[in-house]
Amino acid sequence: MDFSNFRVYLRAFEPEDHNTTHPWREDEDIVKNIVGRKYFVSHEYERKWINDAIFDQSSVKLSICLKETKEHIGNVYLNKIDHINKNCRFGILLGNRNLWDQGIGSEAVILMLDHAFYDLGMVRVSSKQLLTNKRLRLLECGFKHEGILRKAVFKNGEYCDLNILSVIREDFDTLLKSADYM
Repeated sequence: MDFSNFRVYLRAFEPEDHNTTHPWREDEDIVKNIVGRKYFVSHEYERKWINDAIFDQSSVKLSICLKETKEHIGNVYLNKIDHINKNCRFGILLGNRNLWDQGIGSEAVILMLDHAFYDLGMVRVSSKQLLTNKRLRLLECGFKHEGILRKAVFKNGEYCDLNILSVIREDFDTLLKSADYM
């Protein structure tokens, strides 16, 4: 695959990444769009979370970095990896708000899906997103809408619907061919 024109790359977490990720947990605009609940996190808790992620063999948690500056701007995840059924759950957090709505997140999604399908041998990658989250554009990255989980999560003072999405390797291959990455 040729991703040389991408503005981002993925790398393993480093212990000092907690200094970057901790403020993201306190940013209301970020927290309101993620599926998980808001909780208060100390620097020490965030340090432990990063260190645990570094050594976690059951998931892949990576930093999204800008090629130009090497700045850590977000995280991308493959969780609940099932090596027998060859599927996993995808997640992304773009923490640098100045880079929102510029296609940077889509580049990170494609890089992580490439890793999931071609390095890990996954057949299916799924994701859940708040139905109200218009910023996450997984459909542009090969994901297909599978359904809605009604009132599945309590967020922002109300029960919210979740959009269920997935991409299978064949769909991803088609996307790569159409975008001339192959």
